[in-house]
Amino acid sequence: MFQLSFLNAGLLIFASATIIPLLIWLFAKKKPPKVIFPSLRFIKISHEQERSRSKFSSILLLIIRMLIILLVVLSLTRPLLNSTLLKKSKKHAPTAVAVILDNSYSMDASAGLKTRLELAKEAIGVINERANADDRLIFLCRDIDFNRLNSQIHINEIPSELFEKLSLSLQPASWQELIDFAQNRLAQTRMPNREIYIISDLVESEMDFKSEIPVSIIEIDREKDAQNLSISRALPQPRILDRGKHQSISFRLSNHGDRDMDEVLVQAVVDDIKLAEKFLSVKARESISESIEFELRHEGWQAGYIEVLDESLEADNRSYFAFEYEEFPRIAVISESALPAHLANIIRIFGGGKAPVMISPQSLNRQIIDDYKLFIFHDFGEVSPRFRDFITRLDEENKGSLFCPGSTLSAEQKSYLSSRFDIRIGERSTRESRLDFILKSHPSGALIADKELKFREISSFWQAEGKGAQILGSRGYPLAMEKDNSALWLWDSSEFSPFFSDPAYVVFAYSQMRTLSSAVKSGALFEAGDKVRASAMILPSMEAITLADRSFTLTEPGIYTLNPESADAGKIAVNIPLNDSDPFLAELPKKARKLSEDFAPELFVNRFGRELSRLLLLIALALLVLEIALVKLLERSSQQRRSP
Repeated sequence: MFQLSFLNAGLLIFASATIIPLLIWLFAKKKPPKVIFPSLRFIKISHEQERSRSKFSSILLLIIRMLIILLVVLSLTRPLLNSTLLKKSKKHAPTAVAVILDNSYSMDASAGLKTRLELAKEAIGVINERANADDRLIFLCRDIDFNRLNSQIHINEIPSELFEKLSLSLQPASWQELIDFAQNRLAQTRMPNREIYIISDLVESEMDFKSEIPVSIIEIDREKDAQNLSISRALPQPRILDRGKHQSISFRLSNHGDRDMDEVLVQAVVDDIKLAEKFLSVKARESISESIEFELRHEGWQAGYIEVLDESLEADNRSYFAFEYEEFPRIAVISESALPAHLANIIRIFGGGKAPVMISPQSLNRQIIDDYKLFIFHDFGEVSPRFRDFITRLDEENKGSLFCPGSTLSAEQKSYLSSRFDIRIGERSTRESRLDFILKSHPSGALIADKELKFREISSFWQAEGKGAQILGSRGYPLAMEKDNSALWLWDSSEFSPFFSDPAYVVFAYSQMRTLSSAVKSGALFEAGDKVRASAMILPSMEAITLADRSFTLTEPGIYTLNPESADAGKIAVNIPLNDSDPFLAELPKKARKLSEDFAPELFVNRFGRELSRLLLLIALALLVLEIALVKLLERSSQQRRSP
């Protein structure tokens, strides 16, 4: 029924100091001197009565002093009393509580007339009602940056303005990170009773954590609809043969629910205008890759989204895209010799049937930079100061550059390319190799990653190694690389390879040229949480901002305009990772306690119970006052007996 524990149990050893007054009383007591006195009966009787009263008073004072020492030592050990009788009471011991509100995007799902996030905020109100003035409360959510700024310790209740306007977090922190953060903040309260409450819909791919403090979970929307559709990976498809204004966008439609979905409406919206729609069917727990086509209305930047109409969870209903359309892109080829046939054909196709402009490396100057969107370097000759100055100017103006070396590379050229792409270029390999690596996260790699290539053989290539990011590779060697707005193809462009006959090569080459010819990564896959560099920006909310350090973390999905007032203005599409799209519940940690639907009576169930330190100190103080009063009383009584 009762359980007593001590927070500072090591101090109990000092309880032995209780016997100090007893030892003093036993060994320091002086024997009265023996005095020869007339044998009078009344004097002897009076002396015995006085000694009896004195002995009783001394023992009483001794007990009081020993109790004072014992109570002070016990108060320092911070004893805690826990009892089932206390738990049944509406009152509870002072408790420090950290409330973690799950504001990941699955909490935006509808639960009747309200969203799950709105119901979770109401649950915080219930916690506030159960708290009292002795409690300390800390509010946290899935946004670590928010927690660092707003995790103050509150008395009695969590201020409503702290959570009422809280929005969704598209970059939710892990549960272990949140639990660790909560434990550190609770330790600062120095209260023995500490609890953590998690308010969540429990829609997680994984919910695993360890905690030294009891964790209770309040589940929101227990009767969940296990259905959800999502759209992802909206990518513009290259139109290689048809150079009209028709554009196709590929996308992935996923059914996360447990039943088949028929006649699902998907639509394409560009510049806030719906340009196309189609109906699709997708089986339960499956994904399909589809595309939708529409007619472009103008040249320049195109931005929009592919949307599926699904009312259960709207946060993952859109996948944004952005790309630049130019019917006849302007391309310059820097080379001392004629281009190989396969490379010339790709450039001609990309340029709308026009032959590229050939420029000698000796004729490079800054004036020609503004005349072209993309510069392709083949047999670029000596790496002269003129050449280096020209490349530096290209990088400063964010112009695209593509290096396609042939069968010869001088030591100076190897050194320059190695430094530019963070690799070390070695010898040329004439041993035939097969393409065996495609980077799916790159927009050009994503277009061919799922295709069945008939021809993968590369006849010869330049062997390289290093930390540079590769897009295509073979036997651990990079074949195509990209850094900033510059790319390097390490296959021997002057010698024909079977891979050049595969349609995947044409698609990849065309897509990468289009990416490089854009001022930003046209069609690139940006997610919330990624960082971009720009001097100014227009956010999806249409708010214009200026960036002093030219760095910005993307915080929400939508279309961003980079450097809107400059010549290299461009747009990027930002989407969210589909972490919460699966509507099925995660398995809870074994030590986590899941509260019932009527959870209010289960709140503030303390692990240790009531702390008795203050009570013991008050009793010790009262005994000290009693001791002083007794001493004064005895002194006054003694003086009265001695007075005539």
